[in-house]
Amino acid sequence: MMPEYRDRLRRGLALVDQLVHPSAARDAAGLSRHRAFIGAHLACGALALAVLPMLLALHGPLSLTAILVFAWALTQLPLAMYVSRSGALARGQLGSAVTSAGFVAGLAALSGGLASPALPFLVLAPLEAALTRRRGPVVLTLFVCLVLVAALAGADAAALLPAAPEPLFGLLPAGAVATAMALMLASLLALAFVADLRAAEGQARGEAGRHRLLALHARDAVAVHESGGRIASISPTVRGLFGLAPAEFAGDGFFQRLHVGDRPAYLKAVSDTDADGATRRLELRLRRGGSRPGETGVSDFGWIDFEVMNDAESGRVVSVIRDIDTRREMEADRDAAREAADAAQEARSRFLATVSHELRTPLNAILGFSELMRKLPQAAADTRKVQDYAGLIHQSGSHLLQLVNDMLNMARIEAGQFRITVEPVDMRNCLDGCRRMMAAEAEQAGLRLSSDIPLDLGEFTADPRACRQIALNLLANSVKFTPSGGRIVLFARKEASGLVFGVRDTGVGISGADLARVTKPFVQASDGTARAHDGAGLGLSVVKGLAELHGGRISLESRVGAGTCVTVYLPVGQAPLAAKADPADARPVAASAPGVRVAADPAQDAVRRIA
Repeated sequence: MMPEYRDRLRRGLALVDQLVHPSAARDAAGLSRHRAFIGAHLACGALALAVLPMLLALHGPLSLTAILVFAWALTQLPLAMYVSRSGALARGQLGSAVTSAGFVAGLAALSGGLASPALPFLVLAPLEAALTRRRGPVVLTLFVCLVLVAALAGADAAALLPAAPEPLFGLLPAGAVATAMALMLASLLALAFVADLRAAEGQARGEAGRHRLLALHARDAVAVHESGGRIASISPTVRGLFGLAPAEFAGDGFFQRLHVGDRPAYLKAVSDTDADGATRRLELRLRRGGSRPGETGVSDFGWIDFEVMNDAESGRVVSVIRDIDTRREMEADRDAAREAADAAQEARSRFLATVSHELRTPLNAILGFSELMRKLPQAAADTRKVQDYAGLIHQSGSHLLQLVNDMLNMARIEAGQFRITVEPVDMRNCLDGCRRMMAAEAEQAGLRLSSDIPLDLGEFTADPRACRQIALNLLANSVKFTPSGGRIVLFARKEASGLVFGVRDTGVGISGADLARVTKPFVQASDGTARAHDGAGLGLSVVKGLAELHGGRISLESRVGAGTCVTVYLPVGQAPLAAKADPADARPVAASAPGVRVAADPAQDAVRRIA
């Protein structure tokens, strides 16, 4: 029986749903309120229609009290139809409240006037009008109630009310019937309030669910601030953004997680926005993870976009917090790429300017002197001139060879194709041999070249070719940039961490602004095509690259007019940073060094064959 009753009730509700106006059917809360109003008023009117014929047949003419009851019940039908056709629920509720006020006043008039037990129930009419959620209907209904009370008072004073109303159906006293009907009206009104409250709660739950869903899946967090920058509430989005519960940011939690350097700007922005209502935007650093202020360990700070504004409705300060770590990283990568592109463009321009100058000068000498020897037969008979011309041509060719060698070495180092092969090297003999190689050139330039190398320097595991190249480049630089009468010292010493060697001179020196640049390829302290000294600006860059392939480094100390000291540090026991190369490019050397290979560069071999 119970399932059948539930099915009938479900079909009845479905029928009522069909009567709801389409404008209200789109909203769940509106649908519930319209359904309750239409269903209750239709049920009341339908019950009156069903009972009225039977009463007329069984009892005959009705009393005034019965007529009033059925009249009120039947008026519920047009109210329900009006709301169903128009969708104007507030007007239907106002009509129902006015009808109820007239019904209660009529019951009071038939059951003793101002002394009727039904009259206090007249207060239910303004309460029913409150279901409209508007002030106008409540005021209007209250005015109608006051008019009805005044009419009752006037009728009672004029003795127009019946002194002893006849009992309903000859059995029920009019006072008891009036009280019962007033109680029934109060019950119906209570049910209406319950239905409206449930609809409001359902709507609030639905909105809260939607807001929570939006907050959980939003990419930004929203916070409400109190005075002093404290956070009253914050959306749960912070859990996904920063891996922290909203409670971690409540109160002073957000402020405590800000970087110390950003806290004054945060407090000022919140205070100023609270004062003038203007929107402000900052980029702040926020502590991430579970570490708290004052705890040991490395703090993980990330960048956030903090936009603070004043909410016009509530008058409170609200902020929107966005995670911009990814954007900052992209901006940093973009800036780095731009700087790299600018540096590449600058290097290209520097390379073209330097190489064109360095190539033109010796080539012009080679072409000029060879042209003299070809066009002037009398010059060929002069052996001394021939030797001078040949010497100048050889010098220019040697300069070109050195330039090509330096460019090849630098290109191989930068491309990761320069391989070093370490072996025990007698560093004293290696460095002293380099000094002897440069002694004639230094003497010709009027320089005093000496060495400060301990007799017990001993062996050191390194690439001998790279060590010689480093020493020769440093000595050549010093000879080139030291005025006549100056001094050059090649020094070396053993330390616990490795080998230290280098060159110091009393040359022209390098300015502080150029110290960071001179180790870059094609850079000289006096850059450009008009220079006082020859060279492509590759010497120190090759030295730096070879030292780094050993896991070492170089340092420069210089002062303009006082000289320069270049020091090379090679660590002991450091595995060489062998660059990528094809094993087929390696060939074995002398049998005295088994298993040791030296990289072969076809371009370098071609240069050697040309030389």
